[in-house]
Amino acid sequence: MTLVQPEKTTEKPATNVDLKALLDECTAVHAQRHAELREAERQDSLDAVEYATEAASKTFGETAAAALGQWLPADMMDEGCLQASVTIAPGTYLTHTTGEDGSWFTLLTACTRCSTSNETRIYNLLTLAEALHKAGVR
Repeated sequence: MTLVQPEKTTEKPATNVDLKALLDECTAVHAQRHAELREAERQDSLDAVEYATEAASKTFGETAAAALGQWLPADMMDEGCLQASVTIAPGTYLTHTTGEDGSWFTLLTACTRCSTSNETRIYNLLTLAEALHKAGVR
């Protein structure tokens, strides 16, 4: 019995795959998904600001809500949660959160001198006034 060595070839095996077309299609799908995610984030930001504005009007009244100023969407939002905040004073922020458990306001205060922070749940205009007074906002 004699063994025969296969002939060496430098040719690549023929395939039916159009690699350029496949890569182009993958790139297009990736770009479309990226655009969809950016649009969803943009819509979440708009919704967070709208919900915060409406909730502030209902909770604090039209005049107090208008005095708060411009609500801004949070830079990072947890999954299933929308957040917006307004700066009341340096280091003092009123945050509105809408999530699966409902919606609520929180006053966040931070002291840069002593590196402490405090969170106070806000239920109405009275608790907001008390929390601001306690935080030293005049």
